[in-house]
Order: sequence, then C-alpha cells, then structure tokens
Amino acid sequence: MGEPVGRAVPDAPGRAPFAERLELALRGLLELSVGVLSDMEENVSPSHLRALQALDHLGGAKVTVLGDALGVPPSTASRISDRLTAAGLITREVAPDNRRATLLELTPAGREVLSDLAGARATALERVTASMTPEERDALLLGAEGFARAYGELDHGVDEEPAGTGP
Repeated sequence: MGEPVGRAVPDAPGRAPFAERLELALRGLLELSVGVLSDMEENVSPSHLRALQALDHLGGAKVTVLGDALGVPPSTASRISDRLTAAGLITREVAPDNRRATLLELTPAGREVLSDLAGARATALERVTASMTPEERDALLLGAEGFARAYGELDHGVDEEPAGTGP
C-alpha cells in the first residue's frame, strides 16, 4: 500500500530525499503542461499567453501594470500589447483616468485563446487521470490542493528555506 495521504514522507535509508521524489513524480505533469503549451505556440507565443493570462486575471490593465505583472519594463509590455492588438486578441484604448496611459483589455478572440488553453489542459489531464484508480485521483487532488494552498501562503521566494529548516 502507498504512503498515508496528508502526512510528510520521511526520507528513509535507500530512498531519494522527498523533494527529489516529488520532482520525479511531477515530471509527467510538467511535461503534459509543456506539451499543451507547445501545441498552443502554433498560434500564440508563451510570452503572449502569459500576457493574456495576466490581463484576464487583472480584468484589463494599463501597460505599466501589465509590465509589472509580467516582470518586464513598460516598453516590452507595450511591444507585447502592440502584437496582441495586431492579432486581434486585445484592445488598446486611452485610459479614462489618464490620457497619457493606455488601457488594455481582452477581446472575445483573446478570451477564446485562454478558453482553448484551459480546455486543452483539462482534456490532457482527464486522459491521464482516467487510468488512475479513484484513490490515486483523490490523493492527487488532495495533495495538489494542499500544495497550492501552501504555495499561496508563502511570503518569501521559492529559493529561501522554510523557517526552522536552516542550520
């Protein structure tokens, strides 16, 4: 039988450390996600997908806010928005509160790209999880929800050690 769900798995002699085991276990999920994104790249580049996702999350935004969300300078965000506008995926308009600022919003075509991405991911995940037992699917979901919760609660960078684990 497998490890108990919801408990830390101690590193045992002869077994790889927890983080290494987790990385190996997640490799398939990462490959699945990369595969879906690669298929989408035929229509939209990864940086453009990130921009569309950020605008969707923000509910529209000024160019500078999009740049902050993407971690790029406003000039880069402006070039990305120019390309997305040319592709018909976003609109660019003068911001009502600042005539020197540009407001970006998704078009129906931009929303469709994000919907297609979500649908492709869901289809790929369903295809894989269909071959798992109900217990494995439940454990996967419980663990993934716990991971997402814990990651969302972090107030420090990924490379930092959690409190109490240092020397």
